[in-house]
Amino acid sequence: MLTDHFISTWTLVAELEDIKSNASVPKHRELATLALEAYVFPVEMMVSLPNGTVVHHLNANDLLDLSADESYDVASNMLEWMDPTSVTYSKFLKEGMKKAAAAA
Repeated sequence: MLTDHFISTWTLVAELEDIKSNASVPKHRELATLALEAYVFPVEMMVSLPNGTVVHHLNANDLLDLSADESYDVASNMLEWMDPTSVTYSKFLKEGMKKAAAAA
């Protein structure tokens, strides 16, 4: 799913702050600002449109909490991943795709 629908990347908050303050390209400053506005410590997963608008995001701590509550029958689960965190992450990405399609 990631290779078909997403560009997967990561960055440090300090790097985003530097880009926001010092980038010579205004669009880069804007994208860094949008990412920082959606960020929650310690790690934030985001689904963004090409213009940088964050349409869906989930904090890593929330992902783990949701995963702990995830109950499913492994024998009948048709997802390729089998652990609860991967199932929850897959649901997050699918929801992000729906929101991105609706916003486009």
